[in-house]
Amino acid sequence: MKGNDAIISQILQRKRKRFWYFSLAIVFLLILAVVLPVAFVFSRRRHPKGLKSTVLVPLYIYPVPGAWEPLHNAIVARPNLNFTVIINPDSGPGSTPYPSSEYTSEIQRLNVYPNVRTIGYVRTGYAERNLTEVLDDISTYSGWAVNPNATDQAVHGIFFDETPNEYTSEVSDYLKTINQAAKNAAGLLPDRTIIHNPGSIPDARLTDADVDITVAFEGSYQDYQEDSSSKSLRARLASLPYDRSRVSSIMFSVRTGMSQGDRRSLADELSQHAEFLYLTDLGQDYYESFGPHFQDFIAAIPT
Repeated sequence: MKGNDAIISQILQRKRKRFWYFSLAIVFLLILAVVLPVAFVFSRRRHPKGLKSTVLVPLYIYPVPGAWEPLHNAIVARPNLNFTVIINPDSGPGSTPYPSSEYTSEIQRLNVYPNVRTIGYVRTGYAERNLTEVLDDISTYSGWAVNPNATDQAVHGIFFDETPNEYTSEVSDYLKTINQAAKNAAGLLPDRTIIHNPGSIPDARLTDADVDITVAFEGSYQDYQEDSSSKSLRARLASLPYDRSRVSSIMFSVRTGMSQGDRRSLADELSQHAEFLYLTDLGQDYYESFGPHFQDFIAAIPT
């Protein structure tokens, strides 16, 4: 009997151990069921949902046959995404009244798309370029609308590059003069969009009502990460005296090897303070080719 009692006791002990193991496993699964969804929620909170954005494309590529095909492919692939394309034949419209035949055919193609508006590039040299030369460039772009050699050449506005970010009365008068010239240019298509590119946040007195979009950040991924690590850049962008619909961010040298999910997270973050975005992983000649991951960056822009 004693031998049987010992056997029964051992059996009961094994059953109790199995019961405790089973109970611990159930408790562990219950903890996971609670913790994982909470962790997922907090993870989503750290990466806010992207806001509807537009691609701002600095297109400084000469249109040899096939050179602009990546852009055409991106435009067709994402009909719900808007593109603002900066046309730049020769650091401006060039020295002739109308663009070359290579440009005319490609501009015609771009102007057909309902989700595209074309913008003419004009350099200001930080308000030190001769004012007459700037006004002449605006007039040249305006004249494209009546090009006798090609239809559908009119652009929708002017991209003023190298605009100052520090205020002086002279700079203010210079910018107001060229803004008004663009707004009054009969050959530009409505709404005669004006974009300023200081590449950083300008003095608010330089962004008058005629300035539709300001490039408040143009820099490398590393510059952005270092500046935004203290949240100073985000805070400055968040404190701009105008809506994100009037702000652009352009980022180059984006980290190579970045996953598509990380590209989307980066675009989502930038979209919180800027509606007009451009990202590229090119480290030099950023706007003179599309880069190996151009389509991936376009796919990352939130709509």
